[in-house]
Amino acid sequence: MSLSEDLYKEIILEHSRSPSHRGHLDACSIKEEGVNRSCGDEVEIELLVEAGRIHQIRVNGHGCSISTASGSLLADAVEGRSIAEVHTIIQQFKQMIVDQVVVELPADLEDLEALRGVAKYPVRVKCATLSWNTLEQALLHLQEN
Repeated sequence: MSLSEDLYKEIILEHSRSPSHRGHLDACSIKEEGVNRSCGDEVEIELLVEAGRIHQIRVNGHGCSISTASGSLLADAVEGRSIAEVHTIIQQFKQMIVDQVVVELPADLEDLEALRGVAKYPVRVKCATLSWNTLEQALLHLQEN
């Protein structure tokens, strides 16, 4: 196993054991729930959006280590960013995981590459993308309101 594979496994384990951005917001702009019916993973995303930016995000739920780590990495990646930036990050992540396209992520998002190997396991792709799809739905619903 290469050093980068070991590092990526460690990042996933760290985020699954101690996920960031847990808890609930006192006030949120939108709350969205997602379920992976294949394995039972569940996620709930709360967003506080101000002036077109995700000011705060909370990701809760339960699921496998891939699902939990992905939600934690997502929250780290998008908090503080504009909605337009977040849409770009979502698309890049899905290209990397679903389409298996080599995507050059900015240096501040390189931890997301820890999940790149999930693309080799189709049954795990849904675990990795659950929180991303849920965030995308939340942003769509926010835009509709």
